[in-house]
Amino acid sequence: MGAHFLKKFFLIQIIVFITGIYSIHANNDWSDWKYRMPIKLASRNPQTSGLITVDATFSIFADRCKKPEKEIRLTLKTENGEVEIPFQLSRLSKWTKDTDGEKSMATLNGMITFFDEARGKGDAEYYLLYGNPDAQAPSYPTDIRVSGTGPAWTIENSAMTVILHSSGQVASVKLKAKPDVPIAPQRGVMHWNPGIFIPTRYWAHSFAWDPPEVCEIEQGPLYVEIRRSGIFPGIPEVHLEITYRIFSKRTFIESGTVMNIRKDIGVVALRNDELIFEKGFFTHMGWDDNGMPVKARLDTYKPVNRHGDILRISDNAAFITLYNPAKGVGAASVRVDYSNIGPNGAPPTLFDNATYVSNGELQYWFRPLIYFHVGWSRKQLITVPEGSIYSERNLYYFYETDIETSIERVVHLSHAARNKPHVQTGEYKLPPAK
Repeated sequence: MGAHFLKKFFLIQIIVFITGIYSIHANNDWSDWKYRMPIKLASRNPQTSGLITVDATFSIFADRCKKPEKEIRLTLKTENGEVEIPFQLSRLSKWTKDTDGEKSMATLNGMITFFDEARGKGDAEYYLLYGNPDAQAPSYPTDIRVSGTGPAWTIENSAMTVILHSSGQVASVKLKAKPDVPIAPQRGVMHWNPGIFIPTRYWAHSFAWDPPEVCEIEQGPLYVEIRRSGIFPGIPEVHLEITYRIFSKRTFIESGTVMNIRKDIGVVALRNDELIFEKGFFTHMGWDDNGMPVKARLDTYKPVNRHGDILRISDNAAFITLYNPAKGVGAASVRVDYSNIGPNGAPPTLFDNATYVSNGELQYWFRPLIYFHVGWSRKQLITVPEGSIYSERNLYYFYETDIETSIERVVHLSHAARNKPHVQTGEYKLPPAK
């Protein structure tokens, strides 16, 4: 392993396994904590709250919280008092530049991540407590386990097992409820993209990292985060960053990718959001069509080319999924964030920007940003200018299904991703929402 391969391996037991707020007794006396910062969740959707995380950025005066890993607590206001809520801290930094004590002061910034545990409708009132230097670091049980040698770690929770490829890309997933039906492509890796095609070089995929220049893992009871970055394999003009988060009890993997174009480059294809599966593994597909879920059998759509492309829909469709009711499993991409921009804020370079589904020698979906598909001669190259950035964040969801439930779970998770509560931080009055 290279010297730059593994910079960090954090095993941080910061906090919490979700067991439900009423399994943690209310504490009516938090007087040892001198300060509290309200975190209000407004416009909550009670049908989907708690499915995905709340990631709230916070900022407090640094001299009021000397040891954040030990001091910080999160509570929820209930009719029975304030209840301690599991959370995980990340991105902690102390900002001391341009401070003079009069016009500005040293500030502690970070992110607190938790699942909304409030019941019923209406707003939820949480509090970030700090200012207790004598507090001990909290410790909570977790179902998350990490084993193996990075970046080919095995990440396991009570609902699924995820095996990572030697590049750190997702190789296979096994649902605990379906142990006899592993989602494990024989080619050894499931998550292929981002991908870049330059005919005089080769089809470059992120799974060709061997290994990435930077690979970091951070583990807490709520989630494991794996961060990788470096030069795109075989494409030195592009810098690539990929981050995974795998959560307690959940069967989805949050995947975030960023491609920074550092020098002009000519490409036949620039693609992202691709999971591949074995031929015939799935029998059905589903997708979002302007807010309406659609489902169909794969064999009702005939391939239009030798790659097996059978469907082309919007590039920002809320979700795309393949599933097999007989096997009882499905896989989906639930889209969360998606942003492309050209140099100096100009419009991005996009060509045949869409979502494709293919059902040939392999089954897969992908989102081309730039794409001369096989109907073109592919001797043409589109210039992607220096300074372009392509980024996205998706939830790769693996789920149980049958002929009756079909894609209901995917639709539900997609609704949760698009109906996140509004996070209001601090005790300051805000204008009304309506």
